[in-house]
Order: sequence, then structure tokens, then C-alpha cells
Amino acid sequence: MSFSINSNIGSQQSNFYANQNQNNLNKTLSALSSADKLSSAATDAASLAISEKLLALISGSGQAIQNANESIGLIQVADGALLGIEDNTQRIRTLTLQASNDTLNDGDRAIIQQEIDSLSESSEDIATSTSYNGIKLLDGSGGSRGNGTFVTQNGPDSGDTHSVSIGDARASTLIGNIDVTTQAGRDTALTSLDGGLKEISNIRANLGAAQNGLASSIRNTSVSQINAASAASQLRDVDFALESANFSRQNIFTQTGTFAQAQGNANKSNLVGLLG
Repeated sequence: MSFSINSNIGSQQSNFYANQNQNNLNKTLSALSSADKLSSAATDAASLAISEKLLALISGSGQAIQNANESIGLIQVADGALLGIEDNTQRIRTLTLQASNDTLNDGDRAIIQQEIDSLSESSEDIATSTSYNGIKLLDGSGGSRGNGTFVTQNGPDSGDTHSVSIGDARASTLIGNIDVTTQAGRDTALTSLDGGLKEISNIRANLGAAQNGLASSIRNTSVSQINAASAASQLRDVDFALESANFSRQNIFTQTGTFAQAQGNANKSNLVGLLG
């Protein structure tokens, strides 16, 4: 007659449940320590995938807002410089009208011409030296395309861009050579100056519209970023009250499982001792 002791099954079951409880306890501890209930992909793979997309949107929106603010700064630099060019051009126009009056002699017109030349040179210097982060703004060569068009990545996705064109504002381009020492020069000067002032106004109007557009984009992107952050928070942020309760429960289960294992091992030892 044979006799076998198969108490190992109960011990294996106790060990299995103890390991499960310990794993659950570890997950709860990880969530509490990181404040992120999706710190492990195994917790909720679908929610993790959604939240990662939201996090990409949040970080992308933050960079887009920074891009737009930097572009606004660029526009303000360009507009401030254009104001100086516009003032110079207005003064040149006034001097041209003065030189056109026949109460002046050739010597008077020569003195006026000197001031006009100085103002034109000043405007040329402003246009060729005005830059942002080393990028020329008013000579028509700025932007990634080298044609004065500046593109802002003002959104988190491909194609979320805003463009503004800043024309060539050099005096040599806008008004050309103004010569009030001759009658022919005076006859054409006002036409050139009026055309230059109109072009300056057009450029400044484009800059103003672009600045307003970027400011609006910042507001809209900020709202989207806040909404995405709220959605991500719902998916990822730990409910500390709930996780604390889970921790207490899993801790009790773990301690109970450990006690059960110890009791099972003790009973097996006693039974083997009796049979021996």
C-alpha cells in the first residue's frame, strides 16, 4: 500500500497569489511615487497611446507659441526701423518742395541737396543694417527663401504656418536718387518720393496685420494647449486617495499571502516530522 503527501499544490497556489499581490502592490507604489498612473504601458495601453499624442500636442503648442512671440519681436524690430525710414523720406519730400520754390538760388538748393543726400544715406544704412538674430530684415534678402518672406511655424502640426513679406526698404530701391539741384530732378522727385512713401505704408500695414494674426494665433493655440493638458491630466494623473486605498488593500493581501505561505510550510514540516 502506497501513501503520498501532495501538500505542494496548496503551497504553489499561495505563492502564485502572493506574487500577484506583490506585483499589484508594486504598481500602486510606482503610481504613487511618480504621480503618473500610466508610468507603465501595461497599465492601460490605449490610454497611454492617447495621452502620448496629447503630450506631443502640448509640447508642440508651447513651442509654436514661443515661435509666434519671437516672430512678433522680429516684426516689431522691422516696423521700428521702417518708421525711421519713413520719417527720413517725409523730410526729404519737405526739402524737395522747398527746393522747388523759385525764391531759392542754386547755392540754397545745393545746401538742401546735402541734407537730402545725408537723409537718403541714413535710410539706406537703416535698411541694410536692421536685423534680428543676424537675419537682415529690410533689404529684401531675409527669410528661408531669401526673398523677404518670413515663415512662422505657429502651430503644433505640419502646415500650421504664417507668412509675412517684408519688401526691400532701401532708399535706393524705394525712392532712387533724389536730385533737387536741377529742374528735371525736382520734377520727378515728388513722384518718386510719393511712390516710396506708399510702399513703406504698404510694408508697415502688412507687418501690422501679421502681428495681429500671430497674436490671435497665440491665443487660440494657448486655449488648445490648456484643453489638451486637461485631457492628458484626466488620463495620467494619479487619484491619490484611490491609490492610497489600493496600497492599503494590496499591502494587507500581501501580508496575508505571506502568512498563508508560512503556515503552509510549517504544516508540511510538521506532517513530514510526524511521518518520519
